[in-house]
Amino acid sequence: MTRRTRRLPLALLALLALLAVLGIASFVLWRWAEAGLDRGLADWRAQATAQGFAVKTGAISHGGWPLSADLSVDDFSISGPAGYAADRIVLRLDPRTPTLLKVLGEGAQSLRLGTASPLPFTAEAFTFSVPLVQPVSAALEGKNLAFAAPFEGLTVGLLEAQADWSAARTIDARVSTEAITLPESMHAALGPHIASATVEGIFAGTIPAAAASPGAAAKAWREGGGAVELRRLALGWGPLGISGSATVKLDAALQPDASANVRLVGLEETLSALAAGHVITARAAQTAKAVVGLMAHAPDSGGAPGVEVPLTLRDGTLSLGMIPLATLPKLDWSAAP
Repeated sequence: MTRRTRRLPLALLALLALLAVLGIASFVLWRWAEAGLDRGLADWRAQATAQGFAVKTGAISHGGWPLSADLSVDDFSISGPAGYAADRIVLRLDPRTPTLLKVLGEGAQSLRLGTASPLPFTAEAFTFSVPLVQPVSAALEGKNLAFAAPFEGLTVGLLEAQADWSAARTIDARVSTEAITLPESMHAALGPHIASATVEGIFAGTIPAAAASPGAAAKAWREGGGAVELRRLALGWGPLGISGSATVKLDAALQPDASANVRLVGLEETLSALAAGHVITARAAQTAKAVVGLMAHAPDSGGAPGVEVPLTLRDGTLSLGMIPLATLPKLDWSAAP
């Protein structure tokens, strides 16, 4: 046997030893992450309970090695001012992103606000992402959401949300959705399909969780300077295309007081559809079309002709410039859940 052939088994043994060491190290790290998930869940549950939330869990198991450290919790629910429940949630730490915790919802799930009935849904994917270093932000991604009663028939192909909190009591948020199908029961005048909707802006003020009623919470938010500043909003729904910005507050009667500067595309077709659906009167549609015809122009960069107009919602009346379009129902805070 030559010296070279004797070296081959030695090299193979060295490689096997290295793989064994890496495997042991990987398992040790996985067990360390697993223990961290256990402690983190227990600490979070204690904090949530101290803040007035009720947390319920079923069987807890571990898995994911070697690709990730997973902590699976069956029959999970959290209830309080808001609630969430799932057949199972999986807390996951990925070695490629060790400072990011992902929480995956699986099976039948539901969301709830206040004492309203839960909003049940299923999803191909529903994932919360929270950084473990300075957790002042959170992200949500949902794919192929399908809702049950009372919104049976509502589906959302893609849902993405990002929120960042600041010490100034503001939340900088972005929410975007794609491929929305509305329930047939809504009889939407612009059609059952919304191509996309995006909202970006800042939510200022705080809503006290211990308020005696929704009306009291809304009043406290308004008196504390509560406002929503939308720096970008976009909507593609049937013939209508909207882009622009808006500000939303509550007036002294706790009704929406909003103003927006928007660019509208396909407005004539939209007005016809709204009139046909009895959302606005035929007379209001004709008057608005006449104004739109004078104001519409194509952008210098090309594209469909549109019109840039101010929209306002004040005292329950939605207006296009100075033209009243519709009277919207008032918010009844006494009946709110």
